[in-house]
Amino acid sequence: MSGVSKEDITLFKKLINEHRYDFTKLVYIIFPFGEKGTDMEHMAPYDWQIEEWAKLSRHLQDPETRYSTYRLVISSGNGSAKTAFGAMTIMMLLYTQRLKARVTANTDPQLSQIIWPEYDLWFHRARFVDHFFEKFGTTIKAKNPRLADTWKVDRFTWSEQNPSAVSGLHNKGGACVYVFEEAPGIPAIVWQYASGAFTETETIKIHMAFGNSDDPGSKFEQNMSSPLWYSRRIDTRTLSHIDPKQIEAWLIDCGGDEDHDDFRVRVRGLPRKSAKDSIIKLEAVEAALERRKTFNIESVKDFPTILACDPAWTGGDDTTIWYKRGRYKCLLEKYKLRKDNGETHQLTYNKLCYWERKLNVDAVHIDQGEGTAIYTLAMNAEKYHWVLISFANSPTDSLDPKESEYGNIRAMMYYKTNKSLIEGGVLDARLPEWIEEIKKQLCWTKGTRHKITHKKMAESKLDIKMRVGKSPDIADGCVLLEAYDVIDKLPENEIGSDGMATRLGSNAMKMPDHEIQYGDKYDNLYD
Repeated sequence: MSGVSKEDITLFKKLINEHRYDFTKLVYIIFPFGEKGTDMEHMAPYDWQIEEWAKLSRHLQDPETRYSTYRLVISSGNGSAKTAFGAMTIMMLLYTQRLKARVTANTDPQLSQIIWPEYDLWFHRARFVDHFFEKFGTTIKAKNPRLADTWKVDRFTWSEQNPSAVSGLHNKGGACVYVFEEAPGIPAIVWQYASGAFTETETIKIHMAFGNSDDPGSKFEQNMSSPLWYSRRIDTRTLSHIDPKQIEAWLIDCGGDEDHDDFRVRVRGLPRKSAKDSIIKLEAVEAALERRKTFNIESVKDFPTILACDPAWTGGDDTTIWYKRGRYKCLLEKYKLRKDNGETHQLTYNKLCYWERKLNVDAVHIDQGEGTAIYTLAMNAEKYHWVLISFANSPTDSLDPKESEYGNIRAMMYYKTNKSLIEGGVLDARLPEWIEEIKKQLCWTKGTRHKITHKKMAESKLDIKMRVGKSPDIADGCVLLEAYDVIDKLPENEIGSDGMATRLGSNAMKMPDHEIQYGDKYDNLYD
């Protein structure tokens, strides 16, 4: 390098080595902040960046924590310099550790057109960078060819179809780092596979994730409240380098409402109240839950009663059971089958029979995915008002499915549920601790359009699980209540002149010949 002496390099190396775990000093050693004649003459790191580097420094300076995984997630409004923070951090690690790092973003255009050019900028700003490193199209490597394969930063694009491709980042005795940019759009399955890099001992392991939190159900937003992650929200109104006139313009665009979804994301670093393209919005769910506090269930006693079940067996998912009467819907059960305790779908069948008897149920809707065994038990007991529902079936709102506005029954059920909530529906839960999960899950499912017919579609359970990291069992159980319109009560459930169910016919009330595993546990629930 012209103009650079051997003494300069020796001094630089000495300073780097002395402060290799102090990023608040390294940032000034490596980058020429305030140095005349450079484009950084009038620049300085932001306060929040220094604070985060101080936390990382403490983690690495302590031998007790150095080799435990350091996880940092930051949500902010626009313009907070998160990407610059990530790029500077990676460069400081590159100078001080034998580093293998991967940088990705939600989409390839974001990565190639926005994120990587920012890394290129900070690469070229770093002192003596050409002496130690070289940058190719998608890689920064050590110049020493013996170290190039284990001392590098790669830009990579994740694949939802092949999420395991993100794994395999190992660097025993050195440092492994992932940086997720525009991270709210990266599905949970990718986060899961990336975490496989953080298993090695005696290795510095860091995972950083940045974004504008526009999806409240994303893995990114879940990590904002996880005890495993250091998290930070940045309201850009608190940053001195942000033009207040632009903030004011955004507020005007949002009708002066600081709690408007766009203002929450653009400025406050908060997530939308529900995802931008969610079929069911949080406001509708919250209003329906609020109505339960004053709702008189006697007002719907003459309506047919529907029971719905979304059974689960594998993958740690929940089985959920709901019931509906008129505009009232209530979550009755949420549990995991304990296979190690001998629990099978027989238990779920028993519970459905219990609630069928308790509530004088007129129809039972069961998700076909795991419900076939339950349905078979019902048919053996001649319960012909129990029906299997495949979420991929044709919609039932029209005699001719071609005339329906929905692409399948899943979309129809979600959109009908949304309509029922907007029009005064009531949501309730047998146990109050389920309420928060109801709020979350009902807003997870996103609406789309079929590419050819343009009919309304709903995101599949599998896609939601890949994106959020959890199955929407509560939501799917709820929408199953809308699979078919039930107009009439069963004859045996009709109310006689004495105010009691007439109990005509025996088939629907026929209970299995094995012992019900409930006893009288819930006998006084609705008395």
